[in-house]
Amino acid sequence: MRFLMLSSKAQAYYQQLEQRRMNPHHHIVKIVGLSEIYGVDPVARAIEDAFVLQAFSCEYIANLLEQRARKLPEPGALILTRRQDLLELEIDQPDMEVYNKALENPKGGTL
Repeated sequence: MRFLMLSSKAQAYYQQLEQRRMNPHHHIVKIVGLSEIYGVDPVARAIEDAFVLQAFSCEYIANLLEQRARKLPEPGALILTRRQDLLELEIDQPDMEVYNKALENPKGGTL
């Protein structure tokens, strides 16, 4: 009963577990246990997402919860390079005469 109260998709999820898994009761017990660790709302969301993706197992629910609970590092400040850190490259001016010759037609004029 605790599992069925987790989400509006819990009944449909359970039916799929019965069809696809050897021991659906094992998966239900684990998912209810996950709700005690992560909370009801995150488990309900994981059940709904897993149902959409047709992934029926307690391991998949646990994986979703662990990924969502993982703390991402705070974005740091953008480090701009100092002028003295830039490479001092010298680039020669391109020779545009190559393109001018390519545009000339056989009679010696331009297009």
